[in-house]
Amino acid sequence: MKIIATITDRDVLGTEGLSHTRPRHAARGIVINQQGLMAVMYMGKFDLYCLPGGGVEGGENVRAALKREIMEETGCSCDYVEPLAIVEENRFCHNFTQINHYFLVKTLSAPGETSLTYKETQADTHVMWFPPEKARELISAARHEQPQRRFIQARDTAILNHYFAKSDK
Repeated sequence: MKIIATITDRDVLGTEGLSHTRPRHAARGIVINQQGLMAVMYMGKFDLYCLPGGGVEGGENVRAALKREIMEETGCSCDYVEPLAIVEENRFCHNFTQINHYFLVKTLSAPGETSLTYKETQADTHVMWFPPEKARELISAARHEQPQRRFIQARDTAILNHYFAKSDK
């Protein structure tokens, strides 16, 4: 997959510095259901909209992590998976780096039960479905003060802009 963005503190916070920690890998999806709606995770505690996905666990490859994360967070199977692009995060402010592998996922099945982590439940996280343009607007529009939320917003906005530019051609 091609790297389409590397997001740093300069981009998000206007400050200098780069983290040199070993990167964490994550698998994330633009998930579209049979009705053409896009999955968006909403964390009520933080008023944050983002795309579903999460970290690659030991012994997993990126595609296996994607399927697990999408099932856990949306309750949906990944019936069609297409690689999209990579968005790198380099957070000097958190001494953290992450390589986000994004995929286009189409699901044909109705959502089942989600299996959220304790932290996700405590953040009042749940999946919502929106027309793609509305999903993009919700994820991109908010202005967050907290740096971690700003990085999440920046990475998901970068892939959504890439996705919409690609689908407009």
